[in-house]
Amino acid sequence: MTKYYEHRGITIYHGDCRETIRALGPSLVADLVLTDPPYNASNSAVDFAEKGFSAVDEKWDKDFKIDFVSEAWGALSATGSMLVFCSYHLLRDYLTWQKPRQIVHWHKANPFPAIAKVYTPSTEYVLWWTKGSPYTFNKSFAGVDYITTPICAGNERTEHPTQKPLTLIQQLLTVHAPERGLVLDCFMGSGTTLRAAKDLGLKAIGVEIEEKYCEIAARRLEQEVFDFN
Repeated sequence: MTKYYEHRGITIYHGDCRETIRALGPSLVADLVLTDPPYNASNSAVDFAEKGFSAVDEKWDKDFKIDFVSEAWGALSATGSMLVFCSYHLLRDYLTWQKPRQIVHWHKANPFPAIAKVYTPSTEYVLWWTKGSPYTFNKSFAGVDYITTPICAGNERTEHPTQKPLTLIQQLLTVHAPERGLVLDCFMGSGTTLRAAKDLGLKAIGVEIEEKYCEIAARRLEQEVFDFN
């Protein structure tokens, strides 16, 4: 692993998350794991390149297994929580590993229409596990288990194919992260979790195996204010 970026409590490591967590050892004690791993959704024939989006057809997605969860779980504090984005492709694997406290649903207000003769997919899951009590849950900000936001677009959008919207991540952090807590994102991607953590005054560690996304995330963290108009 390589420390790629560090500034005011926000750190990026370039490397495999499992190796990085093991290397950091007992010095890493996270209050919350919030991460968006690969979905094993490669080989799709759908491509939205003309709109700035493209299908995922990458080795890191094809080869992905959920074995990272044990490493991430071990890095949590005794009262920490873990939130993992998931599609139906891997839902059974996660449920077999450990039953979550709850499944939150992210509903995309503006999903891409389905090309095939199926319902248009508009929902992804966020699996929520708690390690012990008292776990952090700011109920006044939680609402129902169904969060609706648009997908990423405009100036917020980067070249990362599965980027989550900043507003969605900010809401999850507001509910689940303790004040001035440490957030770990094992699959940092373009750095949305770290950017949201910075905006909310949280500490964060992000791990990303693709260096080009480390660079994108570092650039996003250097921006003090976003303009999404």
